[in-house]
Amino acid sequence: MDLKQLQYFIACAQTGSFSDAAKILYSTQPSVSKVIKSLEDNLGMQLFERLPRGIRLTVQGQKVYHYACKITNEVELLENMSSSGMTKWLRISFNPSSWFADQFVEFYNETYDKNYHFQLTTAGVRNIMERVRDYLDDIGFVYILSHQKENFLYELAKNKLQFEAFYETDVMLYPGKLTELLSEDRSELLLNDLKEMRFIQNYQDEFFDLGAAQDDSFQWKDLDIAVLTNSDYVMEKMLRNSRLSNVSGSYLSEDKKGATPGMPLDIDGNKVIFGAVTHKGEIPDCSVGEFIEFLRSRLPKS
Repeated sequence: MDLKQLQYFIACAQTGSFSDAAKILYSTQPSVSKVIKSLEDNLGMQLFERLPRGIRLTVQGQKVYHYACKITNEVELLENMSSSGMTKWLRISFNPSSWFADQFVEFYNETYDKNYHFQLTTAGVRNIMERVRDYLDDIGFVYILSHQKENFLYELAKNKLQFEAFYETDVMLYPGKLTELLSEDRSELLLNDLKEMRFIQNYQDEFFDLGAAQDDSFQWKDLDIAVLTNSDYVMEKMLRNSRLSNVSGSYLSEDKKGATPGMPLDIDGNKVIFGAVTHKGEIPDCSVGEFIEFLRSRLPKS
């Protein structure tokens, strides 16, 4: 077994096709198939199911994929280390959040002399879980609704991950500046108030509807989501200049709060929980721990 086989294997797993993998590997479909067959022979197991259209990982292939991602990422870190000395890379994924972005800027400035290097990725909850699982990131930061927590923890356990909650806050509605709500004297809103509204959300994530056991409980799909974006800059522009609204936690940046005052939203007693996803049983690197402690110090006191 060699590194080339693992790289070819990962490309095939991610594209679901030998021919598509060949394109990104600058190779040919027969060559890719030959490499994968050689890897399967070396391991003594079938890694892919050959389908009429494309390929799919077998159960054993899924396990090998996780290890292969870890190995190739560690090799990449070693190559970076050899080319740039003892440069420390910290790989972070997070749900789009102006508050998080503000904290990262301050952390970078405070640790400038330590010569940390960073890779930042914004993503939805499930994607963050998968990135940490596959060692693409060292840590992931997510926001989940409290009624999703049990299902979320179950998903994490299956993938040998863990979740550490840092902060719990109210679910808030941030109405766009052109909505009628801002002209009304309202201190709290109910779900029925949302039926005639349109929304801009960072992600329509799979976890938003997990754990909704009652027919009349909150369902994310019930909202009329007109715009999906992974850009908080776009979010803030739309809230300042349109009738679109946003549902999230009361953790938004001062810029976004200035654009549109938040209103508490009663969603079956739900709270928004902010926390970190890491590998279960693994001790985080000192730089990861340093960033966690920094974030903790910047969160509002419960």
